[in-house]
Amino acid sequence: MTLVADLVADPTRVDDAEVRADRRRRLFAAMADDDLDVLVLGRPAEVAFASGARQLWTAGSRPFGPACVAVRGTGRVHLLSVWDADVPPEVGHDDLYGLSWNPAVVAASLAAIPGLPDAGRVGTSSSSPGFPRLLAAVAPGAEVVDGGPALAAARGPKSAAEVARIRAATAIARAGLDAMAAALRPGATERGLLAAYLEAIAGLGAPAPPTEGVVCATPARGPVALRRIATDTPIDAGQLVVLDAGSFCRGYEGGIGRTLVCPPAAPTAAQEDLAARCRAALAAVVATCRPGATGRDLRAAWAATGAPEPPVPLAHGVGLGVEPPVVGAGVGDAAVLAPGTVLAVTAWVAAEGAGGHLERDLVLVTGGDPEVLGS
Repeated sequence: MTLVADLVADPTRVDDAEVRADRRRRLFAAMADDDLDVLVLGRPAEVAFASGARQLWTAGSRPFGPACVAVRGTGRVHLLSVWDADVPPEVGHDDLYGLSWNPAVVAASLAAIPGLPDAGRVGTSSSSPGFPRLLAAVAPGAEVVDGGPALAAARGPKSAAEVARIRAATAIARAGLDAMAAALRPGATERGLLAAYLEAIAGLGAPAPPTEGVVCATPARGPVALRRIATDTPIDAGQLVVLDAGSFCRGYEGGIGRTLVCPPAAPTAAQEDLAARCRAALAAVVATCRPGATGRDLRAAWAATGAPEPPVPLAHGVGLGVEPPVVGAGVGDAAVLAPGTVLAVTAWVAAEGAGGHLERDLVLVTGGDPEVLGS
């Protein structure tokens, strides 16, 4: 937890300049490989990856807009922002363009970006019905193409510095999980455990959680479902309680999920069997996370253990939030794992009369055996 300790003691000890420079290098290299002159981005995580700008945490979804423009010919990244706060120095004031509800004003701002009006191929990973018309007015000769593959190539394999930040985020999440485990007793509530988690991660400098769906007391009788909204219902001794904690460190996400029996009760035979099946399925999928493995291979590894239909997602990329690939029932079969990819692998097995058991680990795909981060 050295990086976490440094951040808590003095955030200025951690310099992200080299991380940002490496991300820009990878981004422009991926654009060159896909013959993209310009990449227009709108999703917050993609904008953060390309620009390095820190953004306020907001809940809910947002519509697409040209929030960031990367121009390969100039090597510059341009950002939709009305101020310099939390914008890194390599994105200069002249690289900023303002927000407007008037499409003509937006078009004029984009047309002023050097290299965009003359672009031949413009990639974007998201769009809106009006974006092609807007771009046609700015860059008449441009062909709009899918920029997703270039982004995936740039963002997928993580550098050592990025992995260090994911490790630190996972360490913070582990502290939150331990705080919930310490507060788990008969009469405790999911919301009370959620409060213990939020206090623990805030004390380590991560006040904004990736999600509030971190606690679920599963029923011992009747149908079992994994809920993501905490309630005030008292937890009984002997209930299986899912603790699925996550956290951020310098924008990178980490997490860990475990299931505990509410003390002082000991697990029943049915609960022990459920835990063993869940852990065996998780271990099988983790062991398959090697270079060249596909999403289909991960699902086959799960099925070979005899576990029921895997959760959706069974695995997904982790970095600046959720990233490709996303693997689940009928999704992501063709995805191919590369060294440096970090995956969140989730196992969930439930049975009436026992409850539900969840295990989640972050896995680094290496040149050899996969490495579990923060286990």
